[in-house]
Amino acid sequence: MPSDKSTQDPPPVFQFTNCWILKNHQLQREDLWVRGGKILDPEKLFFDEKKPADVQLDCQGCIVAPGFIDVQINGGFGVDFSQATDDVASGISLVAQKILSHGVTSFCPTLVTSPPSVYTKGFTWKARSSAGRRKVRTRSRTSAPLRPERSRTCWTLMAAWTG
Repeated sequence: MPSDKSTQDPPPVFQFTNCWILKNHQLQREDLWVRGGKILDPEKLFFDEKKPADVQLDCQGCIVAPGFIDVQINGGFGVDFSQATDDVASGISLVAQKILSHGVTSFCPTLVTSPPSVYTKGFTWKARSSAGRRKVRTRSRTSAPLRPERSRTCWTLMAAWTG
């Protein structure tokens, strides 16, 4: 039986405090209010719904801004993830630092079709920088081979970088 949306509770309202947001092409110190993935007008929320935030999150002076997610990147800035298997951490870290200036805030490093040894070498890597603000989380998973006539298994290295 279909649910009646009018009886469902609305999603929680999140208030991001102590942050800088991009507004009118400038960074401004202001709270950001979000419900159900949509940015809210706090004045309208206050006067129309008379509702405080359900959850308050202190951003500790960080910038909150939209960013692109690159779901497939084979490398960049001189790094080829298929070739840099001896030092995965530094390759991903370099790309993570450089790609941010292009508006990309999260990415998924991938490998081009390669010999099986490339897929298994170094892809259990997990790291968090000591700086605390930059975090790279990775996990590997198998996916369908790009060329079915080959018996190789393709691996994808999943990473999300926040800065």
